[in-house]
Amino acid sequence: MKRVLLCTALIIMLAGCANPYAQFYKGSLDARQRPDYQPVQGGLQIYGTDNFDRDSLALIRRGYVPVGQASFDAASNSVTEAQLREQAAKIGAHAVLVSSKYTHTISGVVPLELPQTSTSYSTGTATAYGPGGTVNANGSGITTTYGTETVMMPYSMARSDFGAVFFAKIRPRCGVFVNALDDETRKRLQTNSGVRVIAVVDGSPAFLADVLPGDVLLAMGNDTVQSPESYIKLLDKYEGQTILFRLDRDGKPLEKQIAILAYARKTGQ
Repeated sequence: MKRVLLCTALIIMLAGCANPYAQFYKGSLDARQRPDYQPVQGGLQIYGTDNFDRDSLALIRRGYVPVGQASFDAASNSVTEAQLREQAAKIGAHAVLVSSKYTHTISGVVPLELPQTSTSYSTGTATAYGPGGTVNANGSGITTTYGTETVMMPYSMARSDFGAVFFAKIRPRCGVFVNALDDETRKRLQTNSGVRVIAVVDGSPAFLADVLPGDVLLAMGNDTVQSPESYIKLLDKYEGQTILFRLDRDGKPLEKQIAILAYARKTGQ
């Protein structure tokens, strides 16, 4: 009985906890507001991972972009797939990379107050004497005492580190994802300008033009690409046009004509 009461208390406590994927989420509040958001058929795709960088690039190559992430430490049995799906639906994610890793076990005792009731029964016989003779009487009584008993109940709870990166499917404008150059590459190129291609979306204009991960993008049209931020601005500038991309591949200059697709504008915008 005591164990049943303790388990019931723990279930109630866990049921009242907030969704940790929502509580510790950082990122876009609604990916559906992106101009390049692409609705897809089918449910959420969930992938377990032991390497977020590697598997994120694999999803990017398939036309997904990261829109948010959550990481936290929690009791292993308190985090559910339903919570993960709830947060993904809330922000409009189509896929998620998720991991969990056991870290430690917390053990201890908790006081559990249980009701304690005791009942006693008593009987007796009495004899009365008088001028008319003697009289015998029989009687009984019940006494109930109410109280509580505190029992120390042991517990053991495994905890894990959880991580999730949420992705949305997009319609890429040219299909190139970039990051900043490292110092060694800047020195080799003798310039602070340029960005490195880290991923190319399958089937995109850049993919069809044979742009490869590792290429360095130096210029688009008549503009030098200064940084990842300037690359995004140039995509806006040349949207809907086919322009010349000037690249460096292992010291060899390359030029590619690549179309920059226009966003599918929403009605009223």
